This record gives sequence, C-alpha cells and structure tokens, in this order.
Amino acid sequence: MAARSIITDAEIVAALENEEYDDLSDSETEDNLLVDDVESDYQDEPVNEEPEHVSSSSSDGEGPHENPSNANPPSTRQHEGSSASSNIITLSQSSIRGKNRHTWSTRKGQTSSRTSVINIVRMARGPTRSVKNITEPLGLFESFLTDEIYGEILKWTNVEIAIRKQTYKTETSTQNNVCKEELKALFGIFILAAALKDNHLTSDELFSTEFCGTRYVSCMSRERFDFLVRCIRFDDRELRIQTIESDPLTPIRKIWDILMVQCRENYIAGTNVTIDEQLLAFRGRSKFKMYIPNKPAKYGLKIEMMCDSGTRYMIDALPYLGKGTNTGGLPLGEYVVKEITRSIHGSNRNVTTDNWFTSIPLAKSLLQQPYKLTIVGTLRANKREIPEAMKNNRTRRIGTSIFCYDGPLTLVSYKPKPSKMVYLVSSCDEEGTVNPTNNKPEIINFYNSTKGGVDTFDQMCSNMSCNRKTNRWPMCMFYGMLNICGINSYIIYCHNVLTSGGKPLSRRSFMKKLHEQLVEPWLKHRLETPTMTRKIKDLIRDVLSTKQVTQDPIDHAPGPSDSRSSLTSGDTTAKKRKTCGVCSYKKRRMTKNSCSNCNIPICGEHNIDFCPTCAKKN
Repeated sequence: MAARSIITDAEIVAALENEEYDDLSDSETEDNLLVDDVESDYQDEPVNEEPEHVSSSSSDGEGPHENPSNANPPSTRQHEGSSASSNIITLSQSSIRGKNRHTWSTRKGQTSSRTSVINIVRMARGPTRSVKNITEPLGLFESFLTDEIYGEILKWTNVEIAIRKQTYKTETSTQNNVCKEELKALFGIFILAAALKDNHLTSDELFSTEFCGTRYVSCMSRERFDFLVRCIRFDDRELRIQTIESDPLTPIRKIWDILMVQCRENYIAGTNVTIDEQLLAFRGRSKFKMYIPNKPAKYGLKIEMMCDSGTRYMIDALPYLGKGTNTGGLPLGEYVVKEITRSIHGSNRNVTTDNWFTSIPLAKSLLQQPYKLTIVGTLRANKREIPEAMKNNRTRRIGTSIFCYDGPLTLVSYKPKPSKMVYLVSSCDEEGTVNPTNNKPEIINFYNSTKGGVDTFDQMCSNMSCNRKTNRWPMCMFYGMLNICGINSYIIYCHNVLTSGGKPLSRRSFMKKLHEQLVEPWLKHRLETPTMTRKIKDLIRDVLSTKQVTQDPIDHAPGPSDSRSSLTSGDTTAKKRKTCGVCSYKKRRMTKNSCSNCNIPICGEHNIDFCPTCAKKN
C-alpha cells in the first residue's frame, strides 16, 4: 500500500474547485452581509468642522445618554503612526452602553500569553476510519445512501405501485414492482443528468436518442421512468396522518435522519465551520415553503446547513419547518445554531454565521458548557447591544474601525462607504487589530475567509444538480439529498486520493463513473431478459462496452468459453443449428457458426474470414 501523505487545505480546495465560483455568493450580496445601511442619530445634525481627532472634555462614559441637543458625536481620538493604527478610532470614554444598557469597554483587558483552551482543537480534519481507504465512487456514495435507506424506499414505493396498479385497465411491465438494482439505475439516471446538466429536460427529450444519446434509453424506458418517479415514496401513508401535525417532515423524516447520521459519522470537521441557509427551488404546495425575493429561485424549501469552511463538506442540516417550529423559548436563529452544532459541542471549534443567526446572547452562551464553541459573525444594525458611539456619523472617515470589548467578546464597527456600516462580533478573546495591507479589521478578514462554506456547497449543487421539476415537496427534498450524497462523496474521494499521492478525477468524471457503477447490475439484468428487443440489447452492449456478453436465452447460444478455434477444429457434430442473429427474423436462416467474441450465431452471408495473423490482431 502506498504511503499516505499529509495534505493541506489548499490542495483539497483546488481539487474541489474544478468549476469557477465567485468569491462572494449571491446570497451574501443579496442579504447585505458585508454592509448595513445605517444612519446615526447625529447624521441630520449640523456638521462640526473641527478635525475628528480633537477630543472633547466630556468623558463620563455615558455616550448614549448625552444631551440630545448637542450636535457633536461622542468624542474620539485616532492612533497616530502606522497607516493601520491610524484607521483605528479609540473612544475617549472608558466604557459605552447600548440601548439595552449592555456595557462595553473601550480598552482590552490583559490576557494570558498562552493560547486559550477554547481555541485548541484536538482532532484532525478528514474522513473517518470507515471511509478513509475507499476511492471507488459507488462505495463512497453508498456510505451515505445506505441499505437502510434503499430498503425504506423499496418498501413504500412498491406499496404505492400496488395501489396505482388498480387504476390501470391492462397490466404491463411498466407497472411491475421495483427491485434494488432498478432503483439504483433510477438514481444513476439522476446522477448522469446532473453531470451532463440534463436535469431541466423533459422525459421525452431525456430518453430521445437524437438529443441525449443512448445512455438513458439503455437503463429503462421513458414510460417506466415516469411511472417510478410518480410512485417513489419514503414513508407509510396511513401512519403519516397521525404524525404530520407534530412533525411536518414526516413524509421523508426517517431517511433524512439516516442520511444526517451518516454525514456526521463519515467525516471529522476542521477548526472552522460555517452555518448558512440553502433554498431548494420549489413552487408546489407545502406548509413551510418560503418566499425569499433575493434568491434566484425565490420560492422553495429552506434548509439550514453547517459545512466545513475549508473543504465545504456538509456536516449537518436542519430543514426549516415554518413558524410552528418548537424552539423551546429560544429565538429561532439561536435555536438553529445550537441544534445544528450538536455534533461538535465541546470541541472548541469556531462557527461563522451571518447576521440572521448572530446575536450577543448567542455568542456568550456558546462559550459555556456544554457548547464550548466560539463564534464570528455579522450583526444587524438594529441590535440593541450596539452602542450609539459605534454607529455612523458624517465626521467619521471612510475605512476607519472602532473596537469595544466585553470579556472574551470583541465588537467592531467598520465604515467601508460614506453611508454604510458593518458590525461584527467575535468571541475568540482577541484584541482589535487592522490588517496593514487592506486596512480592514482582522475580524473581517477572518470572516471573509471562512464565510463561504455553505455558499460554495450551494453553488456546487446548482452547477450539477439532480433536481427535476416536481409538485411533491418530499421529492424535492430527496433530490437535495442526492446532491448532498454526491458532493460529500466527492470531497472524501479527493481527500483519500490526494492523501495516497494520486490525482483525483474531476467532479464530472467522478459522477459519470458513479453513474456507470450504479446502472451496471441493472443493465446486465436487462440484457438477460428474453422479451427485450434486439435494438435495446444492442444499445446495452454498446454502453457496457464488454467483449464477452451473455447470449440471449431465447437463442440458447454457446457460452463465452467457446472460441473461434473450436469452430475450425472439425468438431461440429455437437453443435446445434441456430437462427442467424444478424439476418431479419423473416429469413430464419439456420447456422452452426457463431461469432468468436459475442457468440451470436452468424450465417455464411455475414461471416467474415481472417487469416491466422489478422485473427490474432482482432
């Protein structure tokens, strides 16, 4: 076995980014995560013409409670010296308060020179032992889509097929029960459609050899594909009525929970994780369908996700089930963060969130037992903990930063534009510093480097998506689950191949190979079906690309062990005459000869003679 080498985050990311992605996702620009449109109470007052660095004599520490008739903002002073320190504004007050009387200190207290325990992670990122040595796409894919999930889908899909059979006047092979091999072939069609970006095509176009070749037709007929997609189910219809009121996700809850367990058990997250939302496009009927106008899809099912910030591996996810979600009295954003990080509680990792999740009480709570997590995230400007002294005013220069502290918490306000402000909070017990290269606070630089985990995962889903148009929301969720399985499998594959010193396949090639491995057992089964047409069998042989294929049972041809040499040895008495497999069935030509490669009976008209030298070449 080849020696396993240590790989860096950059190598994993480079292997994953086969397609080009923007540095900033649509959701981040649409949600205004970088900047908040904030106007201070002082903005409409007369502007003081004195330089900003001049300090006033007032230093009572009660900035928000000063006389409102005073046109001057709270006094500040700027550092002089380097360009980085000159962009830090230090308030003259020793402490300031927010609207809810939350007190912040303008000076950072003394900290130990040793690294805090909260910043130490004692586990290396990467696949767990169960999948660490697997490099085959099918093996990795089935480590997420387990036999238990296949069993649930098979069980309830066949129940639905039995119900739908009763509505047909005549029963055909289209209404037959589905087996595991055929179900895997159906999933293989979804995977190939994602790889080739054919998921938007109708089934008529998908199964047309003129538009999409022979891959789809060789797996199953268009009628069978449509029938299975309509019949696929994930739960018991009768029991659903009893539990759907308490759990709206009942139609897909069981297989969803199994998949989430596998996602958590197959991978160890790195030091930093990202929490954000994904919107699965859906316009059908659902109690928890959401309308988000800034998203490309606008309507859909919202899923809160936690991904590794470096490799984009999806660790855990939580579907949003509407306003009826039982949060136990917690704000929804705080409840989601604490629930979705359950698998990493006590691990000292850092969580990066946007302003929908982040709050000061959440940052303090995560530092305590049993969570033991730090958080870095943007804050909305309407948070009552933000002091008025840190908000915007006309005399404040662009590119300046103000820091304040509350124990291990650090709050920063940064002014990137004249009428824009951005607020971030960090619970990493760090002192406020500014990067001398771009003059941005280091907290913002760290946030920008770790915020893209979920957004990049969402981009990977949309770039090669298994989603198809449907009016059933459980089916929409299942397409999303297939995307999760495909991407997580590819991330582990890249890690395993790079660790062993190899070069990983591109994601498209990986998914094509996964499709081939999923459909191969079913293709071989179809090839042995006596009633299968010759045209379809020829297409299957082309897809399998094998030199030795089992002959049609209806023809009773010799097995693959028979060779051309046995035909020329003179021992022809033991052979029976067969119908030529090339001629039209109307001619019904009988022959004792067969092809040395595929064993198809061939008559003299279609027989081609070779000399011994050419025969060896062929």
